[in-house]
Amino acid sequence: MEEANEAELQDLRELLRMLGKIDPWIKAVTTDGSSRPWVADSHSPLSTDDQRTHPYRLSHRTWMAINVAVDFLHCLRRSLTQELQEGQVQVHLHSYAQMALLRGAVENACCAVWLLGPTLRLERVTNRLCLEWHELKPAYRLRELAHAQPTKTIEQRQQQLIDLLIAANFPFTPRPGEALQVAAERTARKTLKEGGDYVEMVKRAGELTPNVGADVAEATWRMCSALAHGDSSATIGLLDLQIVEQVQPGINLVLTTPPVRPLVAAAAIALGLTARAFELLEIRGRALY
Repeated sequence: MEEANEAELQDLRELLRMLGKIDPWIKAVTTDGSSRPWVADSHSPLSTDDQRTHPYRLSHRTWMAINVAVDFLHCLRRSLTQELQEGQVQVHLHSYAQMALLRGAVENACCAVWLLGPTLRLERVTNRLCLEWHELKPAYRLRELAHAQPTKTIEQRQQQLIDLLIAANFPFTPRPGEALQVAAERTARKTLKEGGDYVEMVKRAGELTPNVGADVAEATWRMCSALAHGDSSATIGLLDLQIVEQVQPGINLVLTTPPVRPLVAAAAIALGLTARAFELLEIRGRALY
């Protein structure tokens, strides 16, 4: 990006100020683990959640998502700044890559909030098991491509998730003449297959985060995703365009530069969602008595 105007400089200062606050998060996810922030207190909601979802512990998957979100934010900060002489800082903006980093931060922070945020245990447990179900197929496909033999078949893993959801007392209604166990397994399988959609995850996480909301969370995620994928509509609609020359009638050679304001807006949402994830981890992991 060329020399910024005053409004862009203000936005850049705000972006760097916001990202300057992630140091405690970086320390939390990169220490030797002695503080063990992912370990829930006994008699805490999260401890019981873990019992209901073992071996797919909700606390472990949540902490992983938080780690990934913080890693993306840390990488974003490092990609932006480079120290120069005399205390000056040069800022580097990329048209696509930094939005891809923010997409990863938003997506994983939303995952953590979606897992931890619901007040009802059954919703938290169901979300955790649905997420595991949807991660199985690509994981097994990768193993197949790498010629790596898993210890259990995908069907065995799926049955384990069905059994866990049934054990969590997920409600079901038998069809006329249908055995109770058959009805329970049918309902659990349907629930696991239909849950875990990333769009719904992002929207629900937005609802569970004050001052964000479903629409803002989804819009931010879609904007970052569009640029991360290199969509032509996002390139034309979100980047600053300067016509260099007309190649032929109706076709122009265009120079694209990254605008600052969308990057700042997306970073603010990613930071807000990540902060909410840390807050919920503390709340759910705290003993009730």
